[in-house]
Amino acid sequence: MTETVHEIKESEANVLKLPQSFKLDELDKKLLTILQDDARVQASVIARETGCNENTIRYRIERLKKHGVIKEFTALLNPRMIGLPVAAIMMITTEPNQLKEVFEKLAELEETKHILQATGKHDLIVVAHYKDMKGMNDASQKIKSMPGVKEAEIHLATGLIKVDTKFDVNKI
Repeated sequence: MTETVHEIKESEANVLKLPQSFKLDELDKKLLTILQDDARVQASVIARETGCNENTIRYRIERLKKHGVIKEFTALLNPRMIGLPVAAIMMITTEPNQLKEVFEKLAELEETKHILQATGKHDLIVVAHYKDMKGMNDASQKIKSMPGVKEAEIHLATGLIKVDTKFDVNKI
């Protein structure tokens, strides 16, 4: 099962637990900026760019990973280029006190790539990618019939306007 970013805590509000922010110093910000541009860059190269000892760089990167600032090092794929041209955005409303159960079931679905808890009419916003319309329709029916799902609006993405995975840590 895929590891989730946030753990759900039991409470009357059934809200997702948000992690505490981590205090970044100037070196941390430099490291994050460099790694966002090229996650494969060697610690020795970063050491030369920052003027720090290579062991310090390795320690700092490990510390950022340990504290959850760096979630993982990965290649960002274009879903359409790998055979997943159908993107769906699902707005899901759950039955009272069923958020955790619905969240866990959605997280198990391979096509589900993002699950966000929301305020307003809908409790969850889900982004998923499919090979074709049949796969999306089958998943839509499965989601709508999940125990605890009160309502599910499914929207097809007709275009990709912007995907930006980089954060300017110097402006935060």
